[in-house]
Amino acid sequence: MTDGTSSPVRLARHCLGLLLHTLWPVACPVCGRLGQVLCEECLSSLLTRQIPRCLSCGGPAPCIDHPRSAPILPGAVYGGAIREIIHRLKYGRTRALGPILGRGLAGLHPRPFLDILVPVPLHLQSPRGYNQAEAIALGLGRAWRIPVRGLARWSCDVPARTRLSRSERRELRVEDFVVAPDVRGLRVGLVDDVCTTGTTLSRLASACTAEGARVEAAFVVAHVPG
Repeated sequence: MTDGTSSPVRLARHCLGLLLHTLWPVACPVCGRLGQVLCEECLSSLLTRQIPRCLSCGGPAPCIDHPRSAPILPGAVYGGAIREIIHRLKYGRTRALGPILGRGLAGLHPRPFLDILVPVPLHLQSPRGYNQAEAIALGLGRAWRIPVRGLARWSCDVPARTRLSRSERRELRVEDFVVAPDVRGLRVGLVDDVCTTGTTLSRLASACTAEGARVEAAFVVAHVPG
């Protein structure tokens, strides 16, 4: 069985892949294509529109309890290949995955009416030195031509969310975030890599609202249902 591509074309693509791999030794983590951080075909297969979640409580949206709440818009269910890719972005230092994931996420939705994108800030004691949420936001921002601004920070050293249970995650306070007054009067979209309970995004949204912003939506690469 063939894909309809002639042998000379396939050979040329293979040679090009080898050349790219020599110059830039990477391969798509899904299909193994050489010279690709994450190929377009695999990116498209990994991301699809999910049921929105309520930014106020993390439940399915539209939400009966919070009918006016902005939505959380995920691009995948957290697990399998997308989990591996997010781990490579966060812990494997493959920073180039961030903008690629952001671009793929942008392709799932029409351009929103936003003034800025604000990534969830990096934890104060994070050893990574770079913010994966900001990298994803940059991909979204470039695709939508919306500026990305890091106007939020943690006010104290809270534990990394990945180490906490669902009940512990919900103990996060609005006061744990500090948002710059520059957000006043702006339509804001929040960005993160993974949403589990939705508490981090909800508290950050409340902190933005307290500074006079209007949070219209939150965009995440993947979510953990339930």
